[in-house]
Amino acid sequence: MHRRTYLSTAATAGLVGTAGCIDSVLGDDDGRTYLDEPEGRQVESADLPYPAYGQDLPEATLDAPLADRQVTTTEFGNRNVIMTFFYSHCNTVCPVLVSSLKRVQATASQDGYADDVVFLAVTFDPQRDDAQRLREYADTMRVETDADNWYFLRPEGRDRATDVVQDTFGVTFERTKATGESEYMFNHLGLVLLANRHGVVERAYSGDDPKSKALLGDLEEIRNAA
Repeated sequence: MHRRTYLSTAATAGLVGTAGCIDSVLGDDDGRTYLDEPEGRQVESADLPYPAYGQDLPEATLDAPLADRQVTTTEFGNRNVIMTFFYSHCNTVCPVLVSSLKRVQATASQDGYADDVVFLAVTFDPQRDDAQRLREYADTMRVETDADNWYFLRPEGRDRATDVVQDTFGVTFERTKATGESEYMFNHLGLVLLANRHGVVERAYSGDDPKSKALLGDLEEIRNAA
């Protein structure tokens, strides 16, 4: 299922700078979610370009180069899923997004619930983010890729990245500032998704700061309620 996408420059560059949790939606309150609807909701989930409160986490199968296998976003059964979208050459929004997931991963390991949650980080720059680059990036970001709960996912080519990241998950990105075949940047939406063990989105943290404290608190509430 492809979602509506924002194709204008304002929708790509402008959304990146919107901080905090703006998952302001009317959700699905039929027992599929554990959290209450987000406060200050303004629009329905179906009117947002990305999956939001009460909606199913979209399904996509992508290569996980560091795990030497393919991963399907909906394959994790009774585990909560935290998901983001990035490219490794980003030096602004993406390190914040990945660091937020990393902090939750570290807390989950320290507090003994690492097996309850899975972290998925999908690159939309497969041209440069090959296995070697992703391994170096994991080391730089101090991500525990051997913990059996973190997967860097890589679409096969630019068309597949657009199909999955932008059309399926509604995360807009636009290549810009190209000065050579391998020297370019992206304007893109910053997004972290938190889905419960039933594969239903509980929160969509959109902007340049997903606030890992809020993410940790929401995850703990879901775990305690499940």
